[in-house]
Amino acid sequence: MPARKTLRFLPWLALALLLWAGPAWAAAAAPKGGFDAWVHQFNFGSGALILNPIVILIQWANFLILLLILNRILYRPLGRLMEEREGKIKGDLHSAERDRKEAQGYVSQYEDSLAEIQRENTDALVALQQEMTEAGRKRMEEIRRQTSAQIEEARKTIASEAGQARRELEGKARAIAAQIANRLAGRKVA
Repeated sequence: MPARKTLRFLPWLALALLLWAGPAWAAAAAPKGGFDAWVHQFNFGSGALILNPIVILIQWANFLILLLILNRILYRPLGRLMEEREGKIKGDLHSAERDRKEAQGYVSQYEDSLAEIQRENTDALVALQQEMTEAGRKRMEEIRRQTSAQIEEARKTIASEAGQARRELEGKARAIAAQIANRLAGRKVA
């Protein structure tokens, strides 16, 4: 689009230069005189350094026209291009900063989730250890109770067997005592 504007401007510039330079060319073509003679009358200095204010003014005018042309053709489009680039760079920097903050948020969220999972695992491990301790304590209590019951049952069994053995021994002891007494007395004692 800027190229079209420049192309539309160039014919007008060429026309203006022709109109401005036309009288000077016509005067230069005239014999002995005209514009060239008029310009040379303002010369001052001699040798290699001849200064002419008219030529200096024309050079300044050419320089200003060149600056205007370059401004229109080069400097403005280049300035717009640089502003667009700067805007794009700022946009990219803003986008990168936004993405960095978003990524930082994700990292923070991940770290929080990881800490939560570690805390839950620690809590579960502690609960499992307590459960195992409680189960072990209950099992020990059950074993003690069973052992106490078995010991009590064994005592009862031993006591009843001891009582039965005592009764049998008492019966046998009476029978033996009766035999001994019968032998000693020579008769039968009941």
